[in-house]
Amino acid sequence: MRGSRGTTLVELLVVLALLSIMVIVAAELVTHSIRLLGATGRAVQNPMMVHVIGRLRNDVQSAVGLPIEEPLWSEIPLELRTHDHQLIRIALVDGNLMRKSVSLGGGGSDERVLLRGVTSWWWRSPSAGVVDINIGYLVNPAPERHRSREVGAGRERRQENLRFAIRGAGGGRQW
Repeated sequence: MRGSRGTTLVELLVVLALLSIMVIVAAELVTHSIRLLGATGRAVQNPMMVHVIGRLRNDVQSAVGLPIEEPLWSEIPLELRTHDHQLIRIALVDGNLMRKSVSLGGGGSDERVLLRGVTSWWWRSPSAGVVDINIGYLVNPAPERHRSREVGAGRERRQENLRFAIRGAGGGRQW
């Protein structure tokens, strides 16, 4: 009987190919977990802001378009048209980021506060179908019952720079 002489070149190449695939998959998992850790860290820092960003993302991405496109940064209310004939207006009013939904068919309207303690609100549309939003806000605004007329001077402020794409410009519900 012959003794074992070791592995052949083909076997070695197969093992190396399998190891390479495993390393690539492991690297993807590591990068995904780092991104997830970063998102979790941001959510823990200010969970309310995560909700506001999600609401803004949903409104912009489901919009049909903008009645007014601003290539330069503007403080005027952001207006979005929707498939169900509504106009969503997002504006800064007395330190609050307000969202107002108005039915263009003559129905009612719905207005609510998205975020309190907002110090700045800017938006622009640098190209068709893209909306950039810049929000400055206080990290821990005073509760509503203790709110003064002026936004806090000595408090910690943060800035969010967001970019969303309008995706609802397709064929609507029939598409």
